[in-house]
Amino acid sequence: MKKTTLMASLLLALCGHALAEPLTFGWLESGTARRQKFEKHFLIGDTLQQFEVGKKQVSLPAGSWVISEVNTFAPDITQVGSGDVDGATADAALVLVDPQSGDQIYVQTLISPPSNRIWLSSLSESCREAGEAKAEVVIYQQQIDSKKTDRQSCVKVTGRKAVDKATGEAQLVLSTSVMESRDGDYLKYYHTRTVPLLAGQASDLASLDKPTRAFIASQMRWGVALKATIARQMGW
Repeated sequence: MKKTTLMASLLLALCGHALAEPLTFGWLESGTARRQKFEKHFLIGDTLQQFEVGKKQVSLPAGSWVISEVNTFAPDITQVGSGDVDGATADAALVLVDPQSGDQIYVQTLISPPSNRIWLSSLSESCREAGEAKAEVVIYQQQIDSKKTDRQSCVKVTGRKAVDKATGEAQLVLSTSVMESRDGDYLKYYHTRTVPLLAGQASDLASLDKPTRAFIASQMRWGVALKATIARQMGW
């Protein structure tokens, strides 16, 4: 796995140009070549308003989204007799941060050609229902259209209480998770926002203030639209 990171405090200082061209691959490009191409295309410090890889296009929410991490990875399958890593499959991910709001986005997808030899082996977080959630996590809204291994189509907005280590103040970490996949091809998306909580304030929906409830509703609408858009773009 290759991973490049940048401290959040340096994001504004290193902000680069905004990417305009989508990333595309030739059909015969290997997984290794695609990983290298992804790493050269998306650079730490660049701003991004739309994530475009192949047919997949994700228009990001309003904000100044700066790339803080670039990751590419593939199963470590070694070729018999050579010791070389196969690299036939390739996945890639970006972490983006809005320095103004502190919100974070994580987006991950397959960048190698889909194959009937690869598939998703587990259920995504987006498709896990209330009975499968951690005790401290509240599911505010969820839509599950398909939760099969070969076809996952889900969106979920959750919250969990946390404590600011610096101030000791209570916080609510809001997470929007989206998964749209067919066979081994997929797009996974997470949006995280942290908001303050009053002392003793509960994390259930009714206890939250109006702006936070409105944000949760807007995230749900956005997530539903995103997975529908990806499915349409990919012909799923």
